[in-house]
Amino acid sequence: MIKAFEERERAAELLFARYEEARFAAHCYAVRALAAYAVRQLGVNDQTSEAYARVLIAAMIGGVDDEALLARVQADLAANGVDVSLTDLRDEMRRSTAQAAGTAGLVAARMTRRMAGRAAA
Repeated sequence: MIKAFEERERAAELLFARYEEARFAAHCYAVRALAAYAVRQLGVNDQTSEAYARVLIAAMIGGVDDEALLARVQADLAANGVDVSLTDLRDEMRRSTAQAAGTAGLVAARMTRRMAGRAAA
């Protein structure tokens, strides 16, 4: 009985860890999409988009919240002569987050089914 409880506990911890990883990956995807949007506004190449995305993701990992990240993107665009509102940037981030979350949700649902099948076995 104790062994079964410990196995369920490990399975729950694994699911939680995988869910958090999927959530982080989805958020990184959204930040990458925001960087791509900003770079498109500037009319520069995809290589610049990837470099900018890395800078934004590093800031996110460093503890910068979404609002500060959006303000930074707005300031970067303004410094290059492109006027984009925070509302437009928020909408772009929400759109990207929803798309990424849908993909991550699909992955999480598959993992949940696998783990449930293993626990039943």
